[in-house]
Amino acid sequence: MRILIVDDHALVRRGMSYVVREGFPDADVMEAESASTALDILHGKGSTDLALVDVRMPDLDGLELLRAIKVEWPEMPVIMISTYENAPYVKRALADGASGYLLKDATPEDLSQAINVALSGSGNVLSPRVIQNLFEDQDAGGIGGANGQGGRRNEYSLTQRENDILALLSEGRSNREIAGHLFLSEKTVKAHLAAIFRKLNVTNRTQAAMMAVQMGVGPIPGALVRE
Repeated sequence: MRILIVDDHALVRRGMSYVVREGFPDADVMEAESASTALDILHGKGSTDLALVDVRMPDLDGLELLRAIKVEWPEMPVIMISTYENAPYVKRALADGASGYLLKDATPEDLSQAINVALSGSGNVLSPRVIQNLFEDQDAGGIGGANGQGGRRNEYSLTQRENDILALLSEGRSNREIAGHLFLSEKTVKAHLAAIFRKLNVTNRTQAAMMAVQMGVGPIPGALVRE
């Protein structure tokens, strides 16, 4: 497995390299101090399985690099790493195909989880504060509405079972964990999730978790959301 780390700060790159090698001992970890160097590595070093990219860099910023990567290597997962948690950066990254958005205060375990989820192709991983800021941004835009929490639940006609599953999803639980917690089969959980997504008019778990917070279902996000 080959992982590329792109950050213009040497200490940050070395720190992430150490964490990645600890979590993935067999990984071939490459470092690039700029977007242009990263593109040179990607063009000349054979296939790369995943890239960890700083959002802000001096030559070509990480979001521009993300778009460039997706043009040439659309299947390569790219996780954005940043100190910037504001919603516009996150929305732009996700819209451009990022597989995750982690803040630089994430734990090594968070980073390893994000890499595993991205490599599996099972969804996006976002830092908890990122999810909260997306929710606050939507709420400020009037998406939250004037109804109370109970009213929001009734508005979407969720059953009690669907509420239970949505609450667990908002905690970052996988389908298997939800199934075990509620004594259901994974197939049943998937069927309920399909119904939840349809009722909430969302297309993925991250959007569903954000809606859960607005509706008062489950806690304010304190765990990574796995899709």
